[in-house]
Amino acid sequence: MPGAQKLSALDASFLHLEKRHTHMHIGGVAIFEPSPRGSGEALYEGIVRSIAARLDIIPRYRQKVAFLPLSFDVPVWIDDPEFDIRNHVLRAALPKPGGDRELREYVARVFSRQLDRRRPLWELYVIEGLRGGRWALLTKTHHAMVDGISNLELVTVLFDTEADAPERDDASFWLPDQPPSATQLLMASMRDRLSRPGRVLSAARAVAGKPQRLAGAIAETASGLAAMAGTMRAPKSIINGRTGPTRAYAFSRFPLDDFRAIKSEFGGTINDVVLAIVAGGLRHYLSAHGEDPGLERNQLQALCPVSIRDVSERTALGNRLAMLLVRLPVGEAHADDRMQEVIQRVGRLKARRQAVGADFLLNLAGFAPATLHAMVSRASLSQIGFNLVVTNVPGPQFPLYCRGAQLVEAFPIAFLYEGQQVAIAIFSYLGQLNFGYLADAHGVADVEVFGKCMERSFRELRLAARRTGGVVALKSRPGPRASGAARAGGGAGGTARSRRRSRAGTTAGP
Repeated sequence: MPGAQKLSALDASFLHLEKRHTHMHIGGVAIFEPSPRGSGEALYEGIVRSIAARLDIIPRYRQKVAFLPLSFDVPVWIDDPEFDIRNHVLRAALPKPGGDRELREYVARVFSRQLDRRRPLWELYVIEGLRGGRWALLTKTHHAMVDGISNLELVTVLFDTEADAPERDDASFWLPDQPPSATQLLMASMRDRLSRPGRVLSAARAVAGKPQRLAGAIAETASGLAAMAGTMRAPKSIINGRTGPTRAYAFSRFPLDDFRAIKSEFGGTINDVVLAIVAGGLRHYLSAHGEDPGLERNQLQALCPVSIRDVSERTALGNRLAMLLVRLPVGEAHADDRMQEVIQRVGRLKARRQAVGADFLLNLAGFAPATLHAMVSRASLSQIGFNLVVTNVPGPQFPLYCRGAQLVEAFPIAFLYEGQQVAIAIFSYLGQLNFGYLADAHGVADVEVFGKCMERSFRELRLAARRTGGVVALKSRPGPRASGAARAGGGAGGTARSRRRSRAGTTAGP
């Protein structure tokens, strides 16, 4: 229909999953050096002009959600005729001394508030008053609009790759489309429903001519669903419970090269290293709260969103996600054992196409009548048992600039599903890999301790990799790293040998 675009089943699900205390927005905080083009009002006005000049290539940022009467069909995107960029780009300043603590507290306050559904579902805060004259941009965007990869690509569109890039103040000739009436939306939905049988029949004819492809798709989905069968229930945990209205936030900084070196020694992927560190961090956090991490009830499960967006879709909005469920080896006392166990478990899940099965379940809502869409969305998710979300988004390894100021570091922010009290988001940029921890302010009141537990787990795994490599000395700060050519005895093949070397110096508990 002219003037309206349907949300996909998955995008609509993020709207339906949102409740009073479960806010389905994601974002990040980006910290910049002082801008040579001014601060205060000049900085804010410059950013407003810069964003306004780019909105024509991201029209979703001027669209809002419209719901059909009686939830007859999925919601649609329509232009906001009252769009005002200053309702979305806002100014803020941290109290002195403008350090990490003040920044974390401000992020927590912003992310404790839901986005206003009467407007386009995004906000951006220009934050001044950081130590050393630095400033920050805090983004907050509803997950129905973007996934992590899509949001990242938009950031690279909004920023510059050169410090002296000219300011863009291109004139926009945008005029909002006339929003359709409720009656027009209903009529368009009815026409679409009447045409669905024909589309289904055409699709059936197409796949009938390719039986091998159809059989392969069925087998892959069946394998994925079978892989999920053993992970459909997650144990109860101290990091789960009623999700409250307020949030707390903390973050950790890690050198990306250390993750690469760990991967080089043990095999696997960077994401395997992340999950091994999360497993160890959870082990320490449980121990700090008097829990025995070796008990079966404390073998926690992580939901890991997997982007299935290809290169041609990198700047497209909406969500292209599948899910991977990983039982974390929290019970393993030694860092090298946790790493090897993660590699094996994730490898088995990938071989059995578990992400395909999870994607199938989450998209069941797309085949349901719209009046049942919300219930199906929530029911599908409730069948996928997990204790926390762990999402890892790779960022650019080249410098970005805004208003001539270099982006120094960036920290991601995830969201909490109902019943979740902590979520971990990971983002890499320019040699750093940073963890962001969003928590329920009451359920996980000591989110800083949670972060310290992750940092301790990282140090343990780095030490285990150092011992596995013998003479390898991994650096503890970002920057140029020595070549891995001199490493000896690494890789998954030396598992037993590495375990014997590392156990002597690896500890468990808080």
